[in-house]
Parts: sequence; C-alpha cells; structure tokens
Amino acid sequence: MKSKSFINKLMLSLLSLTIITSPFSSTKVSADSYKVVTLGADLNQEQKNEMLKYFNVTKNDANVIEITSKEEYAALGKVATATQLGNKSISCSYVEPTNSGGLDISTNNLTWVTDNMIKNSLITAGIKNATVKASAPFKVSGTAALTGILKGFENSSSGEKIDDSKKEAANNEIVVTGALGDKLGQDDATNLINNVKKDVIKEKPKTDEELNKIVDKEVKEFKDKLSDDDINNIKTLMSKINDLHLDYSSIKDQLNDVTKQLKDKLTSTEAKGFFSKVGDFFSGIWDSITSLFS
Repeated sequence: MKSKSFINKLMLSLLSLTIITSPFSSTKVSADSYKVVTLGADLNQEQKNEMLKYFNVTKNDANVIEITSKEEYAALGKVATATQLGNKSISCSYVEPTNSGGLDISTNNLTWVTDNMIKNSLITAGIKNATVKASAPFKVSGTAALTGILKGFENSSSGEKIDDSKKEAANNEIVVTGALGDKLGQDDATNLINNVKKDVIKEKPKTDEELNKIVDKEVKEFKDKLSDDDINNIKTLMSKINDLHLDYSSIKDQLNDVTKQLKDKLTSTEAKGFFSKVGDFFSGIWDSITSLFS
C-alpha cells in the first residue's frame, strides 16, 4: 500500500511539473519563430552563410527564406528603372517584430538606401514595432532591401499579409527618396519626403490641387536642385500615400522620431563641417607664419 501511495504521489508531482513548465517551453519556440531572415537568391552559399553569421542566427532558430530578382521586379518594377534594380538579388534582411519599442533599423553595405529611408517606408506600410537589419556581403545600392523586409514581416509568426497598396507606396517611397538623395543628399531627401508626408497625412487633401499645393510649399527651398520630373514623382508618391487614408494621430510619433533623428544627424554633420573649416583656417595661418620664418 505504501508503495502504491508513493507511486501515486510521484505521478502527481510529475504531472504538476509538466503543467508548470509547458508554458515556458512554448514561449521559447514562439520567440524564436518570430525571427525571419531573407537572403538574396543570387548569393553563393559562402555569402549566405556570412549573412546568417552577421545576423547572428542559424537555420534552426530563424525562418530563412530567399528573395529572387523576379520578386524584386514584381515589387519595384512599376516604380524603379532596370538600371536601379539590376539583374541579381543580393540584399539581405533580418526581421523581428516586437510588441513595443518602435522601429529599430540598421543598415550595412547599402550605398543608396539608408536606415531612415527604410524606417520612413515601413511607417507607410503600417509597421509599428520591430528590429530590422538590412545588409549585403559587399556594397550594393540596396534598392530592393525593402522587398525582402516586407516579405520577412509577412512570413514571421506574427505577420499578416500587408495590403498591396501600402506595399506599393512604401516601395515607391524608397525609390523616389533614393533618387532625390542623388541631388540633395540622402538625409535632406529623407527629411523632405518625411515633411511632405506628414503634411499630406495630417491635412488629407481632397483634390489634386490641394495636394500639389502642399508639395510645392515643401520643395520650395530645393527648387533650384530639383527638376519638374522630380517634383512630379513626389506628387505621384504623395497621391498614393494620401489614398491609404493613414491615421495621423497613430503614426505622428513615428514620423516625428524620424524628423528628430535626421535633425540630430544633419546638425552633427554641419558641426563637423564648421570645425573642419575652422581647422583649415588656423592651419592656413600657421602655414603662412612658418613660411615667413623659413
């Protein structure tokens, strides 16, 4: 009897332990499955392994998928030229949706697309919280980085299909901002698009005339650097964003965060330029003095 009683107690204890530990086990699996890595299909195996190492994941703890050049053309063919897209899929991304903390974006080896460009486009696509990394094993433009990132979101365990209109507007935003960056500088271009977008989402223009007025007001200081085509491209982009009927109150903090980051970056760049000029000035004086004595 004692033996039977002991066995019953032991089974009860094991059952209790199973109930207590089960939630922790399932949580771990769920957390791992949130991570998605997209790899350019045209990378060789060594380069793909290099990217997995850079993102600090293995195929066992992340959903690893490939992005083809065909997918990039399907996503960007309407808004980017063949020259901008190229004919190979190289860019890679790491996507981990989070419950809070906003958008934490970082880039590596992307020469044409910046972290703030990606951040701005993700806001347009309706993404609120995530850790995102975009990279390549060597320097590339990064035009198609957003294609992989958006696919990563859709393939994460918490992901849902992103509305096609939002994806098209977000991809269009990357391309337009990148093209403006060639003329204005990447940060000024991103800041311009962000400012126009804020006004459009906030004011919700009802006619093309009202929308054009908003754009013309913001591009005024860059009029001498931008062509009519550039300005028309901005207007076309803003028309797409306006059609999304985004709620300004729900994304204004995200948009203002981009503004703050860009302001800090631009201020830092201006400061470096100023002190560099001061240094050159005193260096010139010293050279003049030494040349007199020599």
